[in-house]
Amino acid sequence: MFYHIKFFTTMEQTLFDFNDVSPQLALCFNEGCPRKEECMRYVVGRQVPDRKTSGMAVYPNALHGGACEYFYQLRLVRAARGFGNIFADVKQKHVAEMRQQMEHYLGGHGTYYRYKRGERLLMPEQQEWICRLFEKFGYDRNVVFSDYQQVYDLG
Repeated sequence: MFYHIKFFTTMEQTLFDFNDVSPQLALCFNEGCPRKEECMRYVVGRQVPDRKTSGMAVYPNALHGGACEYFYQLRLVRAARGFGNIFADVKQKHVAEMRQQMEHYLGGHGTYYRYKRGERLLMPEQQEWICRLFEKFGYDRNVVFSDYQQVYDLG
């Protein structure tokens, strides 16, 4: 499963919208970690809002000889938002089957429409799967989605 954090950049720091952070993400507060600035758990943990008073955490004893077993590489990705016109150039005889395969891959009918409307973001791996589907049916694999944004990949 993929999660994302919307981010807003200011001159001083990056601020996170905690409404988009999975409660399953264990946060880290280990100031002594040499890789803390490149670890998603630490970067998100630094921005904990006042209203959040508990949750999953990585303990300081996870750090052994400068390496942490829970290190989570900070990674910005180009996520796609929405695909309202994705079938515009697809032959009618292929649309139903392609849509059915996409629905199955994306988690069902309702979830498919949340992705289509842009309520959920498509991570690069999902975009690649959709491009391969179009290629399999004989279409250009350079599928253009409705919009794109940079997000942190927590998946």
